[in-house]
Amino acid sequence: MNFKKFFLKASLSLLIFCFFIPQLSYAYEIFIYRPGIEKKPLFREKKLYLHGELFAQLQLPSTFPSYNDLSGPEDRFNFGFQNLVFLTENTSILAQLITHDDGHKRTKFDWHFSFRCLLLKNFVLIVGHDSNHDSDYQSLDPEKKKPFFTNRNYVGIGIPFEGNNFYIEPFTWFFHHTNQRGHLDQSGNKLKQEYGIRVGLRPIDPLSLNLQMFFQTEELFSLGQAFWGDLILRIRLLEWIELSLGGTLWKDTTRSRMGNQKEFYKFIWGIAIPF
Repeated sequence: MNFKKFFLKASLSLLIFCFFIPQLSYAYEIFIYRPGIEKKPLFREKKLYLHGELFAQLQLPSTFPSYNDLSGPEDRFNFGFQNLVFLTENTSILAQLITHDDGHKRTKFDWHFSFRCLLLKNFVLIVGHDSNHDSDYQSLDPEKKKPFFTNRNYVGIGIPFEGNNFYIEPFTWFFHHTNQRGHLDQSGNKLKQEYGIRVGLRPIDPLSLNLQMFFQTEELFSLGQAFWGDLILRIRLLEWIELSLGGTLWKDTTRSRMGNQKEFYKFIWGIAIPF
């Protein structure tokens, strides 16, 4: 099949999915630096204004597995959207959906929700929820041998600094009611904390560089058992479409109790339709 035609069909499928079936990896916020968003708070305007994007991504090459138990064929396509709503000028809610496809069928979908409130100039409160759901397949807990989906809630802080063409935010959050584990083979204890940094740069107007790194730890304030990193280059072609190029690495930083030190990686080729 011609790759360009296939990619256009995949992008069209994304639009149909997002507009007509909105009721429906690893869930986390995809960080994209977008300076200059016009804030029209709901509580002031008495009207709902959405900011965000629709996106479609090809992951090739990729070693990320398809299902919650980190099994199955490689994850090949991601489709999804982000919606950002400002309740006040300093308070926002983000909703994000990512669907996963192995090239033949949808394998999983991930929800992310987060609440952010700027309490001081460089101090933000963050409350979030992530959940990952297999579609037809059922992941089994490695210890209990029962079906499960990854679910977590967290509360944390960020320290953002922003200029005309850059954004930097060190952050940390603490987990409660989570079943996500500290190693990629799932032999570790439940996660208790993640900490990291987000960096956004816009060196020239049509280009933006987006970096996100964080460590996952089973013990509070420790160095962590696994590392996650995203690097995404965005190129704006027109006001309504952007290209995405980049990659993701998820890697054990220490050996698990089973003696494993695994890693997953993927290269991202995609489009986004910001609004």
